Amino acid sequence: MGKLVIGILAIFLLLGAFSTPIIDGIKGWRTNDTTESFSVTTGAAETTSNMTLGYDLYQAATAEIVSMTSNITGETPVASAYTEATKFLVLAGLNPASVHTITINYLAETDDSVMRVLGPFLAVLIIGGCIAFIIYGMAHKGRG
Repeated sequence: MGKLVIGILAIFLLLGAFSTPIIDGIKGWRTNDTTESFSVTTGAAETTSNMTLGYDLYQAATAEIVSMTSNITGETPVASAYTEATKFLVLAGLNPASVHTITINYLAETDDSVMRVLGPFLAVLIIGGCIAFIIYGMAHKGRG
């Protein structure tokens, strides 16, 4: 019974203390920090615009846009939608009847084909492997 409690405690410590750094490290392996600038013109009544990113946005999530700035003072562009198949990003919050230079810093999916295939499974493989080793060690402790 004591080995079971120690094993469960070890698993909770592993998940609690190390899961976030492990997942952050995996995200670092799977992404490239990318910055691009776009020239965008909005019409008299337009406050949105479209642009095509040069690379795939990580996990196709607009939350992976680190920062977005405009050359127009007081303007705060916001990513409102992203289409993964075409890398098409829709921006909102632009001033009408203006020429904007939008600079976007985002996390792009890596070009490494191995990481594209293994990346989604790395957290399960690393954390699951550690849990398996803890359980294996508990089961075989003291055996010759």
